[in-house]
Amino acid sequence: MNRYHIKIGFKHNQVLQSLTEQLNGLKWQYTEHCLDHIKYRVLDIEGLLLFIKDVELNYNQIFEYYEDNDIIEKICYRISYNKFQDIILVISKEKRIITIYINSKEDNHITLHKELYKNG
Repeated sequence: MNRYHIKIGFKHNQVLQSLTEQLNGLKWQYTEHCLDHIKYRVLDIEGLLLFIKDVELNYNQIFEYYEDNDIIEKICYRISYNKFQDIILVISKEKRIITIYINSKEDNHITLHKELYKNG
């Protein structure tokens, strides 16, 4: 599976835009992994899930994605949550939340391992 990061370059811009629009028409689903790990990453789980329920995804929120044979499998969105924090959502092409966590707005990922990513 190929990984792409916005700091390295995206290859599938139009596909990502179209997929984001399609995802907005679907209902949220949660993977077992998400539900098992959210309790270790978030204090106000109910508040976070209520917030996400009304989120409309935007192509400009994508910072990373995974594709296999030109099929987007996972997309990572960074969504503003409050004055100090963002929500990171890793979701499948069916709008299943694979992973969710809170990140500081100040975190600009200086530890990015560029060698893991393809150049778009």
